[in-house]
This record gives sequence, structure tokens and C-alpha cells, in this order.
Amino acid sequence: MRKKIILGILLFLALAGGGIWWWLHSLLPQYKGEQSLSGPKAEVEVYFDQYGVPHIYAQNETDAYFALGYVVAQDRLFQLEMIRRLAAGRLSEVLGSSTLRSDRFFRTLGLNKHAEWSEKEFLSKADKQTIASAQAYANGINAYIKEGKKPFEFRLIGIDPEPYTLRDAFLITGYMAFGFAEAFRIDPMVEGIARKAGEPRLKQLELGYPTNAERIPVTASANTFSMERFPLHVDRLIASFPVAPWMGSNSWVLAPSRTKNKQTLLCNDTHMGYSQPAIWYEAHIEYPGFRHYGNYIAGLPFALVGHNDFCGNGLTMLENDDADFYIEKLDGEKVMHKGQWVPMQVRSEKILVKDEEAVIHKVAETPHGPIVQNVFEEMPSYKEEVSLFWTFLKFPSKALETTYQLNHARSMDDARAAAAMLEAPGLNFMYGDKDGNIAWWAVARFLKRPDGVFSKRFLDGASGAHEPLGFYPFSDNPKSENPASGFVYSANNQPDSCGVGLYPGYYVSGDRAELIRSNLESRKDWDTDAMKQLMTSSKSTVYAQLSKEMLEMLQTLNPEAIGTEAANRISIWEGEHGLESVGPVIFYRWLYWSLHEALIDEIGPELVQSYMGSHFMKTGYLKLMYSFDNVWWDDLRTKQPENRNVIVAKAWNITMEELNNKLGKDVNNWRWKRVHTLEHKHPAGQGLILSRLLNVGPVPVPGGNEVLNNMGFDSDSTVNAEVYFGPSMRRIIDFSNVEESFSVLPTGQSGYFFAPHYQDQFELFNQNMYRRQWMRKSEITKQAGSPLRLKPAP
Repeated sequence: MRKKIILGILLFLALAGGGIWWWLHSLLPQYKGEQSLSGPKAEVEVYFDQYGVPHIYAQNETDAYFALGYVVAQDRLFQLEMIRRLAAGRLSEVLGSSTLRSDRFFRTLGLNKHAEWSEKEFLSKADKQTIASAQAYANGINAYIKEGKKPFEFRLIGIDPEPYTLRDAFLITGYMAFGFAEAFRIDPMVEGIARKAGEPRLKQLELGYPTNAERIPVTASANTFSMERFPLHVDRLIASFPVAPWMGSNSWVLAPSRTKNKQTLLCNDTHMGYSQPAIWYEAHIEYPGFRHYGNYIAGLPFALVGHNDFCGNGLTMLENDDADFYIEKLDGEKVMHKGQWVPMQVRSEKILVKDEEAVIHKVAETPHGPIVQNVFEEMPSYKEEVSLFWTFLKFPSKALETTYQLNHARSMDDARAAAAMLEAPGLNFMYGDKDGNIAWWAVARFLKRPDGVFSKRFLDGASGAHEPLGFYPFSDNPKSENPASGFVYSANNQPDSCGVGLYPGYYVSGDRAELIRSNLESRKDWDTDAMKQLMTSSKSTVYAQLSKEMLEMLQTLNPEAIGTEAANRISIWEGEHGLESVGPVIFYRWLYWSLHEALIDEIGPELVQSYMGSHFMKTGYLKLMYSFDNVWWDDLRTKQPENRNVIVAKAWNITMEELNNKLGKDVNNWRWKRVHTLEHKHPAGQGLILSRLLNVGPVPVPGGNEVLNNMGFDSDSTVNAEVYFGPSMRRIIDFSNVEESFSVLPTGQSGYFFAPHYQDQFELFNQNMYRRQWMRKSEITKQAGSPLRLKPAP
């Protein structure tokens, strides 16, 4: 009897498991077969290669974009849903009150209003073919929503996908632009440091761009407001987003004079926050007169980066300063502007909350922009009201026109004209073509400010003294076309002047830029294999040199420490960030505690945390570390004055105690692989079971902060260096044969955890390997077999 019961239980479990497996299998994306759909005019063939990249062959343009929308939806519909709801401030409708703070934030920014404005302008002013192709893409998404399988995540949280509109594309563009706007994090931090530590001490930090740092060369070719808490709230808000924002990037283009095969080479790895599924979706489209391979964002109909047979483009964040905070003077619903009382625009927005009462959110807008002070309900109310001026909100977005023209460009003139259309967010556009042309354009509407305005501080919103003076024309933007050096490059560093002076921004240190420049100019026989090695390089000569200097500082006060094994590991460290390296573990912790102990007494823990995670730390730490008697080294909590060496020696002792406690007393076990790990987290990947099903990782990875393999992490009070951003793709386009180009994504193409392409690139990426971007139909059909055929409904 007992055996029968056990057998019965086992049989039940087997049947249940089989049923679950069958159900999950039934939700897989369709890679072969036929679908009859309302929308296409003629049959479209879609072949999926061995990594799940769709290769779309259509008989006309609109059918091609319809098919693209359809296959994006079957792979990434939940990702699209999360991005558009996040940007619209509508997450609480489906996820509950835990997302109210992000809904309040984006409702205050007004991305909904901006998207409506942009859609209206697009439909009334854009080229008819651009509109038709964008609408066909929308129709393809909606055809899948109507006829396809509802993705697993929708069933998990109990919602249905809403129809897609072109307004959603502009919402997604708005979210991307927010990720580019470093002012949200940095300006309140700078204001807080100024008010807590004073202007003289603020000036001792490197808040501009270091004068000796690598710049992008150009060619003449044509305590009232809570400063401590606001940047932390923004950082925590971003960390809670279901879709991660853009963080940085590397890109460079080599002219034929620099390459082995005497043709143009284009390289790009965009740096974004890691989440699952991957940010980018690759697709290859062909129809008569058009052939293009691109990287797409779910919900945007045209590729942000890509290439055709003749030319291609790459992108990095420009990091220009396009947002300012203003201290406003209010009287009820009026605001003082240029010395006059004017009415504010006040609106109330109803935020629906799952299983709870709706929340009414009031937004007041001044002539500069929305009042942002009370976005977070736990922020106390202060006398000063602070508004946000953001260039992105001042123009309707032309992102769809820009990307459409880029995808269809047939010359450098076409690409330049497309780039000039974009007002915001700020981007570095990289260009290369088969004729040997190379170019870099700083793409943005640069804001004109009055002389003497330091835009990182809060500005006077009442008198008119700090009012914007307009915008510079695109012709004044920094650029470089076919330079004598034979290459153009960008690593989010400061562009040089193009006649109007250095433009203010939140540029990162020149470390990566210097590595790129020095490597590129060192030889004239670059090929794709050499590019692969350069893109994944994890060595920092800056860190290696600084670590040796810090040992000399330590020796002046604690010579006994120099004989320890830990000091020996630092002395022999050459800046590499391999998995077995010990040097980076010690260096990053020692640097963190040196800066922490220098700043903590003046500005407190919250502003220290904000500073350590900011671009200003990356540009300013070297000035501080190489300044023996900088005022920040003196500890205000003690009677005797301290200098740099005293604090660096103190930081060494803290570091040694910390690493001994957390990693053990054997220095040989302080390996980079123990602390530098990467996990791609799915927005629904909470709890033991779902995290194992939906999240990818964690695994140890090479790389580090501000090396070319920029696997970034925040230095904080823990030993762990958990990677939260880095290359969101790596691509190498060889114009001697674009069909032999290479790419890799961090995880995979599909957003469905049960699909074969959910994480089939994960090991490739982590091992710094690449895969082909196939464009030859004979090679594609050989691996794909039969296609998915999308046919017009009878």
C-alpha cells in the first residue's frame, strides 16, 4: 500500500511537472510556421538565426516595419510595457503602491505631456514615409497583442497589454533622455556640498573638467532644500526602475589609413544599466532598395545604431549640461519671474494604484519648469521652492525622424543632416562609410547661459539674472570630420572647443579616452581581431600609477606596512582587472576609504555617498589624491591638522581590517572574482523561485570602473563590487565586408525565460567573445531552416 501511495505521488508530480512544462513551452516565441494577419500587403519572411536575431525579407517598406513590430512584441512585449508605463508614471496601476515614488517623479517631469506634443508634431510635420513606417511598426505590435500569446509576465501579475501607439515611442525616448541627464543627481549634490562645506572648499574639488585630461579633438571642417537627500532619492529611484537607464559608452571609427585592409572600421559599446532582458534587440531588415542591420530599443521603430552596405553609426552619451535647477519665489500659485509675478501652470494628475485608492498628484510649473522639491513624500517641506529647467522638455522630440534618416543614410551629408535634427538628449554621433569617410558630431541644442553662471549650483529664478539666453546653432557644436589623425573617438569625455569655449557638462574622466587615443595612434594595421582585444581591455595605467604613489604616502607614516603581503600585491599590480587579480580589491577599497575619510567630516554620509557615485568623483579624485595639503584632508573633528598622508595611512588601516574581516586573513584569497560579480535582474525576479527562473547570474566578471571593459560598480561601505552597468552590446563593423561584422549582447534576444535565446549569449559576453552579425541570406537560411511567414489575412 505504501509503495502505491508513493508511486501515485510520483505520478502526480510527473503529470503536474509535464503540464507546467507544456504550458510554458506553449508560450515560446514562434520562430517558424505561418501567421495570417491584418496589416501586411504581401507575404513577409522572417528567418531567425542561431542566436534568435530576426532577418526580415519584405516586398515593401511598410511590411518590413510591420514584421519588425510583430517579432519585437513576441520577444520583448513585457519590457516595452514596463518602459512606457514607467515613463508615463503608470506603474502603480499594475504593481501597487511600491512604485508610487517613481510615478510621482515622472508625472512631475511631465513626460506624458511631452510625448503627446511630440506625437502631434510628428504626425503633422514628419515625412509621409517616415510616418507610414512608424505606424506600420505600431500595427505589427498591435497585431501580436491581438493574435499572439500573452507573455508569461502579464499572466504572472494579472494584466493585459494595452494597444501600442506612437505616443509610447516618445515616452520611451523621454525615459532614455532622463537617463542622460546627470544634472538630476549632481546639481543638488554640488549645491549641498557648497552649503555644508562652504564655497572655498567646494572650489578645492575638481568640479569642472581637469585641465590636463583627454578631450575629444575637433577639426574645423565645417539648508532649505534638502541637498543631501535629493540626489540619494534619485539614485534609489533609478535603482528601483524595472528598466535600467543609459550610463555612458565607448566608440571610435578608424579611417582606411589606420586599418590593415585599408577600409573603415567602426566600434561601439554603449554602457547601460544591466537588467533582464537585455536593452538592445538586434534585427536585420531587407526590402527592395534597402538593407540594414541595427540595434533597436523595444518600442522604437528605427534603430539607434546600425549599418547598411555603405555606412554605419555609433552612439555615446555626450554628458552636456542641459538641465538647471532654479530657486523660485512663490506667492500662492504665482511665481516671481524676471521681477514680475506671473501665474504658474498647475495641474492635478490622478495616479491609479492597484488594490488601493487613487492618489491625486499636484504639479506646479514655473516658466523654467516643474517644481520638483516635493516629488518624494518623505522629503520635508522647506521655504525655498526649486524648479527644473530641462532642454529636452522645451522641444518636441524628433527622435523618430532622426533615426529613420540615419537608418536610410547613403552619405556623410545624409548622416550629418539627420544628426542636426536632434535637440536632446545630448549624444556623440559616430559615423563611418565605405568611401573612407569618418566623423564625430556632438549632437544637442547647447544652451546659452549668461556669463559667470556656474550651472552646477542652484540658480536665481526670480530676478532674471540667470535666465537662459537661447541655444547655439548646430553649426557651432564640436565636431570632427576626416581628421588627419585617421580616427575619431568618444568615451563620454569633454569635447574640445569649436569656437565658443568649452561647454559645461558632466563628462567623465579622460582615462578611457586616453587609453583609446594612445592605442589607436600606436599602429596603422588595425583589424577586427585587434579591435576585439582593445574593446575588452581591463587595464588601467592611471590606477596602477596612483596605487604606487599611495604606497609612497603610506611609507612616510607606516613603513612597517610596506613589508606586508597586501602592500606587495599593490606594488606589483599593473592595473589589470582579471578574475584572479588581487590588486583591484585592495586598491578600490583603499581609495574609497581615503576619499571617505577626507570628506565625511565636512559634508556627512549622505553627500559622501552621492559624491562617490558621481562623475565628479571620477574627474576630481586625482586632484585630491595628488594634493598634499588640500583643505579636505584636514579632519575637522580633531584638534591637530591632518594632511593627505595621514588620511591615506588611516585609510590603509581601515582597508586592511575590513578585508581581513570580510575576505579572510590570507591575502591570496582576496581575488577580484570574489567581489566583482554581475547579475541581470528581471523586474519580476523577486523571491527565491522567481529570481532563479528570471534573473541571469550572478557570476564573476572581469573589468572595472573606467577601464575600456567598463563593468561599473559603486564604491560604498561594503566590500562587494556588484556590477550594475557596463557594455550593453559590443559591435565591430568592418566596411571591407559588412557581412563579416561582429556583435554580442550581455544575455540574449528574447525576453521570455523559457526561450532558447533568453541567455544564450551570456557566456560569450562574460568571456569577452563575439558572434557574427549575419547578412548573407545563404548563411542565414542554412542555420535557420524554414522561416516564419507573415501573410495578409484573406
